[in-house]
Amino acid sequence: MSFLAMAWRYLRFRWLVSLLTVAGIALGVALVCAVLALRHESERALSRDAGLYDLVAGGKGSPLQLVLSSVYHLDSPTGNLPYSVYERMKRDSRILWAAPIGLGDNYSGYRIVGTESHFFDLPDRNGEPFFRFADGQEFKDRFEVVLGSQVASSSGLGVGDSFFGTHGLVEVPGAEVHRDFPYRVSGILAPTGTAQDRAIFGTLASVWEIHETEDRLHASIQGSALLEGRKEREATAILIRLKTPGLRLWMADEVRKETDGIAAVPINEILRFQRGIIGPVQRALLFVAAAVVAVSCLTVLVTLYQAAERRRRDIAILRSLGALRGEVASLVFAEGLLLTGGGILLGLLIGHGGLALSAGPFRDATGLVLDPWRMPSAELVALGIMGLCGSLSSFFPSISCYRRTPIDDLHLTD
Repeated sequence: MSFLAMAWRYLRFRWLVSLLTVAGIALGVALVCAVLALRHESERALSRDAGLYDLVAGGKGSPLQLVLSSVYHLDSPTGNLPYSVYERMKRDSRILWAAPIGLGDNYSGYRIVGTESHFFDLPDRNGEPFFRFADGQEFKDRFEVVLGSQVASSSGLGVGDSFFGTHGLVEVPGAEVHRDFPYRVSGILAPTGTAQDRAIFGTLASVWEIHETEDRLHASIQGSALLEGRKEREATAILIRLKTPGLRLWMADEVRKETDGIAAVPINEILRFQRGIIGPVQRALLFVAAAVVAVSCLTVLVTLYQAAERRRRDIAILRSLGALRGEVASLVFAEGLLLTGGGILLGLLIGHGGLALSAGPFRDATGLVLDPWRMPSAELVALGIMGLCGSLSSFFPSISCYRRTPIDDLHLTD
């Protein structure tokens, strides 16, 4: 019988202790794997969205808030910019592509983003079209819209269907529904794996018309008159792709000086967000996971040592029958390897399985697509370190058994 088979039989005989030891190791490994994999995938997904645009210009306020609201559709806008700022930008020879967006309404919690038709001409970093249509075409009429893939799948809307927008960026019971302005679906985008899958893209003209009509209605109800003269139309933000990314800081400073708004570099804001907010939380979770793994390794050491003490007579009999010291030590070491290996494999499955279960809700909430089964290099290094710690925890009890003689063990068990 091989050492592994004998070790397995001993572990089965002490199944409850073995199970608890494996569970402790698995818990720590699952935490480490989940935190490292989630950090890698979230950074990759956030950077993918941030990399779409070189600059985002908007009203004065927090640059991070501007990026989150305009690129990820997660926060409230910082304010508005005059539409004339966009008209000036699109004539700038340094700008490859620019598109205004207007926010204010939603449908079932998905934001209706007013923009212009050339928004769908956005190229990726390789020069290929970023947006592709799974069905239909871009909007032609003022109240036609294009659905992101996630909006289409969750709402059940298809090309030709109609719906009404609701005032506000989030779905709130009792919010005003714009029933005088029905939208009609003209197209559905193919999945992009970004937050754009959670947006409904319409015309900026429709956003202006709805809210200008709303302002006139509110003014008439209150018995007041709107200010004479046409108010200059505005955009919530302007998304910009430059011909040379090295111009980003120069252009951002120029926007701050020449307009009443600000310009943010999305990738810089996301990196700052990750380092300042997400990073400390992840490090705290990793510290907790490392503590759990350390306790689990100590449990392996104590379990094997106690088991060796209880099996002194069995070990003495094996030695009397001709088993060598190294063979007895290898038997104890094999038990530790089985416990450690089982805990690591189970923890790996639990950690990545948990990410797989949460990937759907995470995508629904943020629009970011995670690959839960991808193993980053940091995770492989962590698994190697945990395996080494488990091996060291198994090594010391095996050395203790190696040093004993059959006479000592029989004498102590009498």
